[in-house]
Amino acid sequence: MVPRAGASHASRSAGLLWSFRHALRGLVEVAARERNMRIHLLAGMAVGVAGSEVPLSLAAQLGLFLCVTLVLAGEALNSALEALVDLHTAEFRHEARRVKDAAAGAVLALSAGAVLSAAAILAGHGAGFLASWSAGHAGLDGALLALAAAVLGLRSSHAALLATAAVGAALLALLALRSVSLPFTVLAGALFIWAVAARWRGTK
Repeated sequence: MVPRAGASHASRSAGLLWSFRHALRGLVEVAARERNMRIHLLAGMAVGVAGSEVPLSLAAQLGLFLCVTLVLAGEALNSALEALVDLHTAEFRHEARRVKDAAAGAVLALSAGAVLSAAAILAGHGAGFLASWSAGHAGLDGALLALAAAVLGLRSSHAALLATAAVGAALLALLALRSVSLPFTVLAGALFIWAVAARWRGTK
């Protein structure tokens, strides 16, 4: 029996949607389990907030986006490799250690490159950062990042987490209203949602 074209298309669409769901679940679970991923999420949020406040050249924007993406993806791959090695063997083996060390070293190299890139951009746009902070935005930005740090670092009930998420959403809305680069604001918002979802997953 020849399958209908419509049924085949629907099956492929459903498979694609499920693949996205599995990928998102994997990202949430990595952040729920791994402290280093939570640190990278907070650092990425700081980049998103800073990029929302200060006008940057296109090259600087693309560089920062690439740095954040590479570090987060590298940490996810590192966690996947560690889980795969642990699944393969529970004994101490030098081969397993080398795999884990190499994966961790790759993340370290990516993180160091990201920090150096951010420092170079900051050095070139220091006046813009100072002007933004002198305009009274430092307090709101600091409050948003402090909330993100609390979400990522503290274990709380679902009710407390929802209340914190609501306050964070309000601060993100204020950031969007004064943002000079909405893509960076979207980045900060997406990472905040990721952090809340990870903590929600971790409290189950």
